[in-house]
Amino acid sequence: MLRAFFLIGSLVLVLALGSWGLRLAVRPTVRPAVGQQLSPEQEARLRELRQRIAQDPTNIAAVLELANFYYDLGRFAEAVPLYRQYLAADPGQAEVRIDFAYALFASGEEEAGVAELHHVLERFPDHPIALFNLGVLLAQQGKMGQARQSFEELIRLHPALPLSQRARQALRMLDSLQQRVTVAQ
Repeated sequence: MLRAFFLIGSLVLVLALGSWGLRLAVRPTVRPAVGQQLSPEQEARLRELRQRIAQDPTNIAAVLELANFYYDLGRFAEAVPLYRQYLAADPGQAEVRIDFAYALFASGEEEAGVAELHHVLERFPDHPIALFNLGVLLAQQGKMGQARQSFEELIRLHPALPLSQRARQALRMLDSLQQRVTVAQ
């Protein structure tokens, strides 16, 4: 049983790190090491964004920038209310909703994060990043069958995307995990 838990943990780590890496490739930032203080530049940016929002709380561009800044720092609980504020003003942004979903999940609101990805997929049923992230989050919850469905749907809809290759890798890992769990029982 411990071996199965270790394997599930390994799968989740690989998938989550891959998803995180994909997001950073789209919007790279300089992150402080765990336990370190923000750099002077990051502190200045944080102060500037907070000041812009204090001067004009309706400045949704600054709200989104601050939400993304917190997200990139791994400060998901601080990003969540800012994403909510932004999405209240501009609800149709799939990419922002995907980030919001992960921030919810990572801050402990797992079901709300998964529900948010389902919301994105209701409006954009073939959104590749939403499909991939849904698979990752479901795998992190131990819902391997549902995770498999999400990865398979991504591959079916977008077979040539590099993200589909990552989904294929995830499916191979799920298969390997299932075989090892079956043998361990």
